[in-house]
Amino acid sequence: MVTQLGVGGAGSATAAALLNLGTRTLNLFDLDAQRAIAKAQQLAELYPGATVRAVTKAELAEALAASTGLVNATPIGMHHHPGAPLPLGYLHPQLWVFDVIYLPQKTLLIQKARSIGCRVLPGGLMAVGQAADAFELITGLSPDRAELLTHFKRLLAAQGNQLT
Repeated sequence: MVTQLGVGGAGSATAAALLNLGTRTLNLFDLDAQRAIAKAQQLAELYPGATVRAVTKAELAEALAASTGLVNATPIGMHHHPGAPLPLGYLHPQLWVFDVIYLPQKTLLIQKARSIGCRVLPGGLMAVGQAADAFELITGLSPDRAELLTHFKRLLAAQGNQLT
């Protein structure tokens, strides 16, 4: 079971990717509860073998306690939206945590998750993947993804960040 925060543009993409990769149960939370309900209904129709449901703020702690994965697809944690997208006490060591935010790489969510033993994936790899896919879509050429990742790491290092 995976719980995802946010169902906007990035959230729609990550939710579909999770289901394409075989997630059988997906909980969706958004501050706009109606948007979460609509997205859950849409995805449930597209993925009839999966259980996709919207969870409320009151249900979030319980949903996360039963989950093995957490995706943050909200802007909370970005430089201009500091903080954590949920109470960090909801995290537990059995979770893997993916944060779509790529600047900063070490969001509060990633830092706390790492400190309690969660497996983490910062958003930098998603940024590189998006760049590679966009390049291929526009040009028809397949970029060297390893070189893109190396370049991205150099850019981060120049800013005092690192892909961890």
